[in-house]
Amino acid sequence: MKNKNIFWWYLVIVFILSYLWQYLMFLTGGVESKLFPFMMWFPALVAIAFRLITKEGFRNVGWGLRKWWYILPALIVPLIVILGVAALLISLNWATLAGKLFTFKAGMVDIQKVRLLLGNHTQTISFFAMNLIFSIFAQSVPGCIFTLGEEFGWRGYVQEKFLKRFGLNRGLILLGAIWGYWHLPIILMGWNFPNHPVLGSLLLMPIGTIFLGIFLGWIYLRSRSIWLPALAHASINLCAILLFTEIAMQQHELFQQLMWIAAWGIVAVPCLISLNRKKPILWQNATISAE
Repeated sequence: MKNKNIFWWYLVIVFILSYLWQYLMFLTGGVESKLFPFMMWFPALVAIAFRLITKEGFRNVGWGLRKWWYILPALIVPLIVILGVAALLISLNWATLAGKLFTFKAGMVDIQKVRLLLGNHTQTISFFAMNLIFSIFAQSVPGCIFTLGEEFGWRGYVQEKFLKRFGLNRGLILLGAIWGYWHLPIILMGWNFPNHPVLGSLLLMPIGTIFLGIFLGWIYLRSRSIWLPALAHASINLCAILLFTEIAMQQHELFQQLMWIAAWGIVAVPCLISLNRKKPILWQNATISAE
């Protein structure tokens, strides 16, 4: 098992084990299976095994929070995406809110449905914004129990190897596509694209994970902390749930999915520009070669 090819072996084993697990999920209820959340830990478990076998260790994963301020984009960017997509769908008369969440009047916010960490009383817009961010943080942290499993594997183990082998842009794009096809069996079972499982699994999910992977990769490379892409991943999942449960589509539901994917494509562009303008230093202190 040569070190330069180690990530291919890693991917083969992750896919085999994950696909077998997803087959068990299919036998035990599909997307409703209680086995579903534990699928997210296979990338981490295999990465742990590889780090032990190759004696790479765990120090270079990024356990600190020195650049803690990247918590803000981890929470705020998914929030902006969901608000932007919802506002666009509603303005185009393609969708309506399932129920009023809050209303603005005379510089104040009246919260009608959502439960927020700092209270649901009528509050100023600035307090409401802080309340909303704190609430997303509080609800995202428990989700990190599972998203850390994916991020430890994809970002914390294989991303650096891809960037060294394929370069910055190709590495992030290829890893994002692979991450998407890792979901293939569960998407075919109806997750995320219940009315378009084949289109979703073969095309839409990989495109979406390329964009999301660039955003999460940017956070990881800039913060050098595995906790922050895990937090961002959990925040993305939370915002996606809110978008697809609180928005009632009047047009074809596929438009909602396409808007969500396109919005993350818009986010991915400045992330790539930022990384290309100021090349990140990888954990072994080797700069990414120019493309």
